[in-house]
Amino acid sequence: MKAKELLALAVVWLDAEYPGSIIVTELSVSDWGGASIDVAAITKTAIVGVEIKGEGDSPARLELQGHVYGRVARKMWLLADESIQDKCFQRRPRNWARLEIHEGGARPYNRATKAGEKINLPNGGYRINNIRDDSRYDPEPANDIPLLCPYSMCGTLWRDELYDIARLAGLFTTPKIHTEPLTEAICNQLPAPTIHKYMVAALRARIWKKPVLDRREQSAAQSDQLPLQKGAAK
Repeated sequence: MKAKELLALAVVWLDAEYPGSIIVTELSVSDWGGASIDVAAITKTAIVGVEIKGEGDSPARLELQGHVYGRVARKMWLLADESIQDKCFQRRPRNWARLEIHEGGARPYNRATKAGEKINLPNGGYRINNIRDDSRYDPEPANDIPLLCPYSMCGTLWRDELYDIARLAGLFTTPKIHTEPLTEAICNQLPAPTIHKYMVAALRARIWKKPVLDRREQSAAQSDQLPLQKGAAK
């Protein structure tokens, strides 16, 4: 399948798996557009991303993507076309989980295995390899990625969003502050978990300049649009 087709399946899966999220394709993260997650769900508490590798793609960039995306996203999934799935899964970054195509949709990779045929060895012994067991389903979970980086999280936000965080934290009172000093002040004064909570709140309150899939209930959307409150991220 082409990347575009896989992307559509990933959107459907994220929509069902993380209700109440804002789903964004090509989500710019880490360095003000220097990197982008193929598709991500912005939940109430975190960013959950899916990296797509379609027919004809290469797993070569997965190592770099693993270093960058985990600085901002708490969970990452990898969805690859069946023709390159094994190569991609072998090179998937640490703590990334796998998605697979099943009955025309995407689902967490089935980890269920069973004993295969006995293979005789030249020394007279034998071995039994585990093989895939499609008669039952053992879905692979996604673990939290423990790599949150304050500078990368700030690099995911717009200048006005950074200013709102700095102002509410009591770091600046004048709006005429450039991105760099805002970022430095936030990273020097606030711990990473607090920056993460502010970042998620800012992204859910953002007026997006491109089409997104907004699955928040109206009451939740109204709440997200309110200014961040002091102490709300502690």
